[in-house]
Amino acid sequence: MDDTGERYIPGTAGSITAEHQHRYAFAAGLTAGASVLDVACGEGYGAAFLARSAAQVVGVDLDAAAIAHAARHYGGIANLSFKAGEVGALPFADRSFDAVVCFETIEHVADPRAALRELRRVLKPDGRLIVSTPDREVYSGELNNRNQFHLAEFSAAEFADELRQLFAHVELRGQAVGLASVIAAATDTPAADIWWLHGTAPGRTPLPPARPVFLVALCSDAPLEAPAASVLVDGTETGAGALEALQARGNELTGTLDAVRRQAIDDYDGLTRQVAALRAVSDDKDALLAGNETVLREQLRILDERQALIQAQAAVIAEQRDAQLAQLRRLAEKDEALAREIDQLKSAFHAERQARLAQAEASHRQELAALEQECRALEERRRSAERESAEIRGAVPPMIAHAEQLVLALREAHGEEARALAVRSKTLRQRLVYCVPTRLRKRLRLNGRTGRERRAGGVAQAAALRAAALLQDCLNQCRDMRERLAAPLAGAGSPPEPAPPPAEVVAEVIARVPDPQDDDIRLLESSALFDKAWYVETYGIEPHEAARHYLDTGFRNGWNPSLLFSTGDYFRSNKDVPSDHNPLLHYLRHGIREGRSLYAGNAAAGPLPDRFWRYGLRGEPAGGAGGEPAARRHG
Repeated sequence: MDDTGERYIPGTAGSITAEHQHRYAFAAGLTAGASVLDVACGEGYGAAFLARSAAQVVGVDLDAAAIAHAARHYGGIANLSFKAGEVGALPFADRSFDAVVCFETIEHVADPRAALRELRRVLKPDGRLIVSTPDREVYSGELNNRNQFHLAEFSAAEFADELRQLFAHVELRGQAVGLASVIAAATDTPAADIWWLHGTAPGRTPLPPARPVFLVALCSDAPLEAPAASVLVDGTETGAGALEALQARGNELTGTLDAVRRQAIDDYDGLTRQVAALRAVSDDKDALLAGNETVLREQLRILDERQALIQAQAAVIAEQRDAQLAQLRRLAEKDEALAREIDQLKSAFHAERQARLAQAEASHRQELAALEQECRALEERRRSAERESAEIRGAVPPMIAHAEQLVLALREAHGEEARALAVRSKTLRQRLVYCVPTRLRKRLRLNGRTGRERRAGGVAQAAALRAAALLQDCLNQCRDMRERLAAPLAGAGSPPEPAPPPAEVVAEVIARVPDPQDDDIRLLESSALFDKAWYVETYGIEPHEAARHYLDTGFRNGWNPSLLFSTGDYFRSNKDVPSDHNPLLHYLRHGIREGRSLYAGNAAAGPLPDRFWRYGLRGEPAGGAGGEPAARRHG
């Protein structure tokens, strides 16, 4: 596995071994028997160490190559597994683990607060989070470390504040590495004494105070019980073995210390002279170094500014990457939702299309059957019409002959009337003349006709002649009609059987079938009991809709068709007539034949005569319409 300088790999020399191994040893004592998630597990050595005491351990890392390496090297451990995943979006459900371990990770992400919330999400309600990060004030401040992989760092106070926003209980520890790795309270450790063995007698040398470089936090919503301090002593050659070697070497050097001291005294004088000579040279160099130091400090300041700018740009790039990844995930979800919706719409469309096709086919079949039935009905009606036409053609000649006879009789009657009018004035005058004495007749000149008599006779004769001419025209027209009807009847044989009409012709014929209500309208309009002008003026109906309105709506509202007919009286005097039948239509078709009464029993004594004399059906009342005598009105 490649060593990038940031990830620890077992076998690496230096204090980094104690730093990383001690954290997992500290966490192992707090996760025994639990289900543990190791976030940023790297090579997998820590997850394998936790699996010795935990019930189940899952290692997660962003690097797929590291996950493959860990699976190969530690795949034989039954309660250990590895999975690729990002600390900002862990591939696990909420509240999945009893404990979560995350060492030296959150400083490598652009949004460490979101990473802490994600760690809290997968942790059970009473679970434990063990997380570590460098102390910015010590790591980057006092030690002046510049780690290119760190995107965000916390001080001890900031780290504790962030964790207390997520957990009810937080225990903060600090880790410092010297001759041993120590995890204790995250404060300045007090000075301690270390005894060194020099020869046969021990010597006491104080250990100067030191601040922890790394912060280790233990977090949970349940009360915590953690060891106050933890110490890891390196037993390898770089640890305790090196200490023993140093002690042996110190004993050897003690014997030679006196010789060295004497030699040092001898050399002191020579060195004093050299120092005096070098001091002069040093002053010149100090001046040069002062200038160089100023230049170096300015360069360091520029480098620090560039590094801060680079870190800011890296944070922005990380945020943009996270936003783009989130947007890509949302777009993928939308694409899936749209694909599902399209599939559903296609299924619904096909189902609806099939249903509509089936419905349309059934409707077409029904319409076809109805059209066939209507065609048969039309064919029957056509045959019936032909039979009626033949009957009418057979009945027309007798009717014409009868009309001619009537016209001849009328002409004869008119002739007689003309002759009577011609002789009437003469006969009346002669009778009057013969009643007057002869002398008086001569004196009064009554022997001849007066001019008035002559004019009356001429007018009567002219009227008689015009009537005779009109009658002759009627006779001529009747003859022409008889000839026109007789000509096609004489030349026509038995008509051929017509072929069935096509469907479009049948549809056109059906559209031209007259309204069955037309016969009722014609019957009403031909009756004197329906006064169209009065109905229009009384109820405000359009003239062309008067008869149809009374047939459909007017009688239901209790409206009368004229002053001669009362809708309510007819229903009251004829209880057997249904209320949904038009009363005037019933009277014209059945009431006249059955002798039904138009008015109720108490209505005959009212203004009935006044109604009839207005239409000329009865004599005018004695008092007249306005209460004056009839003779006076007629003058």
